[in-house]
Amino acid sequence: MILDAGWSLTEGHMARELKIMQILKLPLIMLIDFISFHFADIVLAESNAQSARINKFFAVRKSKLRVQFTGLNEFGFTSVSSESQVLLGIQKRLAELGFPLIVLFRGKINRESGFGNILSAAKILKDSATFIFLVGKKDIAHDFPRNAIVVTQVTDNEMKEIYSLSDISIGQVSSHPRLKYTIPHKAFEAGFFSMPYITADSAGTREYLDESSAFFLSDTSVATLVRAIEYLKSSKIRETYAEKISSNYNKTASQKILAKKFDEIVLDLLQTNDNRSH
Repeated sequence: MILDAGWSLTEGHMARELKIMQILKLPLIMLIDFISFHFADIVLAESNAQSARINKFFAVRKSKLRVQFTGLNEFGFTSVSSESQVLLGIQKRLAELGFPLIVLFRGKINRESGFGNILSAAKILKDSATFIFLVGKKDIAHDFPRNAIVVTQVTDNEMKEIYSLSDISIGQVSSHPRLKYTIPHKAFEAGFFSMPYITADSAGTREYLDESSAFFLSDTSVATLVRAIEYLKSSKIRETYAEKISSNYNKTASQKILAKKFDEIVLDLLQTNDNRSH
């Protein structure tokens, strides 16, 4: 049995705000993780840091741990896109604002994403850049500046077109502890769409990207984020980052690469089980 753990249920539980009932449930969730890890033949973790963490805290043998990036379902973006009311609305607002730089944030409004800093950066750059905020329907409304375009629900094709309209993508820009062990899904999207990517400097993301393929922030302050966005106003600089992140993605995290690696893991497991049966 192969367990695609990504990151443990325990970490997912602890990443949320822990109230009394959540704290009481924690021992049961840790037990579920422990049993699942030890009954599996192979456990897939999303990063080397996550693999080491599972080995340490759940006493899982290194021999059964494998690292497999979560990657991206590329097939969702392959069909021909048609115009939609969402896209027409975005294009209309972009034309009205007329700013030469378009910055995309796709994610949750929470502490881990560093959304407060991103919103503050948008306000500072209200006269020079447009920010597209692609957030969840249930996210709490905020005081968005006039240069913000807020979108709450899109199809894969609409998201593909939104990326094509954008110049820069912003990842997680916080010092949240989970970023040491995880690689945000939008980091893979940025690679697939050849999009210059700004991110907090985290161990997890550095397993996939380096300083030539992503703009790592020296700190997650608003001022540092604003400087990064202003630095990427240069189309030549953006082109360099776009080429590097695309190359990195195709070499290490594309659907083709990850599928091949998973096939090798399955084959290795089958051969091991076959040897044991003889």
